[in-house]
Order: sequence, then C-alpha cells, then structure tokens
Amino acid sequence: MKQYILLLLLPLFTFCGQKKDEERKSSKTETVSEVSNLNQNATYYLIRHAEKVRTDPNDPDPSLDIKGMVRAKGWATYFEPIKIDKIYVTKYIRTKQTISLIAQQKQVSPTLYNPETIYSDEFLKETNGKSVLIVGHSNTIPQLVNKLIGEEKFKDMDDNDNSTLFKVTLNGRDKKVETITVN
Repeated sequence: MKQYILLLLLPLFTFCGQKKDEERKSSKTETVSEVSNLNQNATYYLIRHAEKVRTDPNDPDPSLDIKGMVRAKGWATYFEPIKIDKIYVTKYIRTKQTISLIAQQKQVSPTLYNPETIYSDEFLKETNGKSVLIVGHSNTIPQLVNKLIGEEKFKDMDDNDNSTLFKVTLNGRDKKVETITVN
C-alpha cells in the first residue's frame, strides 16, 4: 500500500536546495579544455525521463503518466545498490519526477542543468571522482554522452525509448560507454 501512496504523491514531489541553472551561465561547451578531460575520473549514468502524459500535445511540461510513475519506481530499484554522489535534472516536471525516489533514497538534492551548457570545465571539475546520475531527454542525453566520450557515436533516442541507460566511465584517456536496457 505504501508503494501506491508513493506513486500517487510522486507528481507532487518538489525539490528543495536545487542549484539554479543560472549559476552555470558562465560555462560554455566550446571552452572545455583537454587538460580537464585528461584528469577526469568519474562514472556517469544518463537516462531519459520516464513515460509522460501525452493527452495534450500543446502542453510543454507534462507530468509522468502511470506507466512513467511505475518506471520511476523501477529506476529507484535499479539504482538502489549503486552509489550516486550527484544528480542533474532539467527544469521539466517529468525529469524531476523520474528521479524523485532516487533523490530521496540517496539523500541527494538534484541540481538543475541546461542541456546546452552542462558540459564544461566546471561540470567536469564538480563531477570528478564522483558517480553521477543525469536525467534528460531523447534529443539531449545522446549528445551529452557523445561529448563525454569525445566522439559522435549516438543519435537521438526514439521517442518511445524510456528504458535505455548510458553508463559512461571516464578514467583519464580511457573512455568507456555501455548501453543497458532497464525494464
């Protein structure tokens, strides 16, 4: 019964202590130095938000639907044994709802990010030596994976793909990416 109550409360969950996206304004993706990348040692878990309500095509910020809430609970179960030091989410309700249970479980306040400016020297410095979860969108997560590995390997995700996890491990010059399907 508790699980169903959590699923019902999930859309109401809001975050306290989030860093504002504006704090990252000075970061530019074009200025990421090779030196930062060479010293990088981190693990990044990148996922797309769970399934969203699609009843109103004009709604730019829909919540998760029931299937999405169940998937969010599944993501929390998946990440339960995994250490997460930092969580990044976009400004949209669906990304926040997707990781709300994980944030509670890990006691980590999510940081808002702008997909166009997240990859920077500052971001690499903040995440160095950490295990990081990033929740985004079908057209932003693959691009961030590409930036992290330094090659154009992944294209936009299918609009119905809410189960792909990209695990990027950086250890200096060694860059490894795993694509995992989590149902």
